[in-house]
Amino acid sequence: MRKLVSGILFCMLLLSLSVGVQAAPLRVVVNHAPPYRIIDPPYYGGYYIELFQLAAAQAGLEIRFLSVPLKRGLQMLETGDADLILGPNRTVEREKFLTFLTEIPFPAEDKVFVVAHLDQVITNLNDLQHKRIDVLAGAAYHPDFDRTSLFNKHELKTYKQGLQRLTRDRSDVVIIPEAQADWLIESLHLSLFKSPYRLRGAPSYIAWSREGAVPFTCC
Repeated sequence: MRKLVSGILFCMLLLSLSVGVQAAPLRVVVNHAPPYRIIDPPYYGGYYIELFQLAAAQAGLEIRFLSVPLKRGLQMLETGDADLILGPNRTVEREKFLTFLTEIPFPAEDKVFVVAHLDQVITNLNDLQHKRIDVLAGAAYHPDFDRTSLFNKHELKTYKQGLQRLTRDRSDVVIIPEAQADWLIESLHLSLFKSPYRLRGAPSYIAWSREGAVPFTCC
């Protein structure tokens, strides 16, 4: 909690410094990722969004959320069609078009492997060979998983799609941040299982587009 409070205070300072250059609402891309980002227009909530809304209100800044799939949101940030994103992991590829505010780390979240049958649980990366693996388009999980071409990965726009595909045996496993897995499995009333093996998570951040309307380069 202390880290989150410190993040709010730093974000308020950051946004206050940006007031002088803001000519239009900050365009913030978000995808539905409960409990971090909960999107049901006109409602926008969840941990990340509510912290950012508080900071923006304190700084007197206007914001506009753009609800798009993650991969599309990253493309918009790369081209300057959006200004900011809440909660991405930091990767070398993303640093080419994003400035990560490393003073505001959100807690790291492990990635888990969800399956429909207990005899299919994943105990190590080798178990993924010959499996049909659903992933979120544009997501970063872990270098050991992201950089290999040995696995049969199928990209989806939402994790909800992936978990529902599992119940219909259209895939074998979904890799997903653990808190999102818990939220979706419970809210959708699905009989699915988290494997004992997991990929250790990395911190998430607030990140600015290098091509966006509001420049920020201190971090």
